[in-house]
Amino acid sequence: MSEGENKSNFFRNCDKPTLEPVEGEVKGTIPTWLNGTLYRNGPGIQKVGPDHYKHFFDGLAVIHRFHIVDGKITYNNRPLESDSYRTNMAAERIVVSEFGTYGVGDPCDTMFNKFKSLFVFGGSKDKSAAKEKITDNCLINVGHFGDELFAMTESMFIRRVDPTTLKTIGSKTRLADYLAVSQATAHPHVLEDGTVLNVGNNYYHKKGTHYCIVSIPPTFDSNDSSGFKDAKIIAEIPARWKYYPGYVHSFGMTTDKIIFIEQPYCFKIPKMIIQPLTHCSYRDCLGWYPNQKTKIYVVSMSTGEIHPIVYETDNLFTFHHCNAYEENGQIVVDVAGYNDGNFISYSVDRDTMREHSQDPKHMLTGTSARRYVLPLTKPEKIEDDNQNLVTLENTKAQATIRKNDDKIIDLTPEILYPEWFEFPRINYKYNGKKHKYIYGATSSKERSNVSVFPEPDNLTKLDTTKTGKNMFWHEAGIIASEPVFVPNPTIENPEEDDGVLLAALLYEKDQFKTTLLVLDAKDMKELGRVEFKANGPVPTTFHGQWAGTAEKVHFY
Repeated sequence: MSEGENKSNFFRNCDKPTLEPVEGEVKGTIPTWLNGTLYRNGPGIQKVGPDHYKHFFDGLAVIHRFHIVDGKITYNNRPLESDSYRTNMAAERIVVSEFGTYGVGDPCDTMFNKFKSLFVFGGSKDKSAAKEKITDNCLINVGHFGDELFAMTESMFIRRVDPTTLKTIGSKTRLADYLAVSQATAHPHVLEDGTVLNVGNNYYHKKGTHYCIVSIPPTFDSNDSSGFKDAKIIAEIPARWKYYPGYVHSFGMTTDKIIFIEQPYCFKIPKMIIQPLTHCSYRDCLGWYPNQKTKIYVVSMSTGEIHPIVYETDNLFTFHHCNAYEENGQIVVDVAGYNDGNFISYSVDRDTMREHSQDPKHMLTGTSARRYVLPLTKPEKIEDDNQNLVTLENTKAQATIRKNDDKIIDLTPEILYPEWFEFPRINYKYNGKKHKYIYGATSSKERSNVSVFPEPDNLTKLDTTKTGKNMFWHEAGIIASEPVFVPNPTIENPEEDDGVLLAALLYEKDQFKTTLLVLDAKDMKELGRVEFKANGPVPTTFHGQWAGTAEKVHFY
């Protein structure tokens, strides 16, 4: 193994894309009603010239497309030709900084220019400066704004993509041109009419850093991105620490409320501002504060008001919300959780993942799928200091009023799944509504020992009501993507799990092979699969979206 190479499947390098669609070999049965496209996105290019990216969240984006129409199924992929991609490729090395990799920069850059860059961080109106300093490598997710497909990451930039060729279209969309935000998540929610909701940070708010809930109306039958012109902020939440806002990857929603989790894994804004002088990466500007609690806020979508009760809990870091819903005056919030956020710096680092390490700081702790229950009101009389305010049946979650501050309710979660559970998806028709099932990726004991960060070889169906058994699909030697639920449109009165799960598979022993797997969501049994041979190594992906041919609005 040459220096810089990494045997973890997470660091595959797509050095030759599959630009033209290739047909696959069908095994089993693919439902005839399944027509559309599964798009996937992830860090596909791990090496530029002599330089390797240092972190799992860094590689240049590669978009993947599994297209199904009338029984014909094809696969193609293409690098996202972002400004970051073009700059790096022209320089033949990593010039633009990513989450865990500081770019080498322009050797002719003067100290004056570096000093000047201190004043153009993030939300600056100086577009030319922001263009040079902040990556537009949109490697996390894809999604539709109206009828336009975009690649997304956690900066202020998104990039439009041709839905067939996957070519990058036009210049990048800078969200700060339309909204007072410095960055936004790559996990928006989509409403029935196509309106997109998302959460962003505003580092330049006159009252200190705020989290902003934004609404972007859909634009259909248009060749431009005019929907962004009518975008608006519908709510603002002040950060508890003005210069240390919490890291945000996703958020939850009920039918009329936003669920926002502020965790003590924080951006150190002062350190980020002087980054051009110190040459530290973005992850070096983040820190986990173990003695601080995680806060959960409930915000009205219609009025933007923050619910007067503040909810707090210990030992919660999360990337991904599963779902949330309101029942009997209480809000149920399901997340994929960790006991701390330090693993982001250590466990998914290239050097750490090259060889399995037993150093405790590299190991994941307290990983689980968790349920929190948030009572929206407090009883007039408390009979016991430890009285559990959760009155829902069939849950072990607890909520108690804090003894020295009755404006705060302390939460203790119910553990829905006691091991690593990630990339959760649901039947999106139940988004914000009471659900029974959560689908996700898990890892067998054999695969867990391959790397300090689990490589998923299980697809799992959780029954959150515990009235049935959790179900699993497993195949040795593969790495599975998140399972995307597609409802069966031919059933008149469908149940929640009437549909299929789609997942992309990679193979440990054949990097040129990828498979589109189709499972029956009811019993997790395989219906069929389509196997493809790509032109080059097929890299891992983070997230994606199914776009059905007959759909006007595409959901998650």
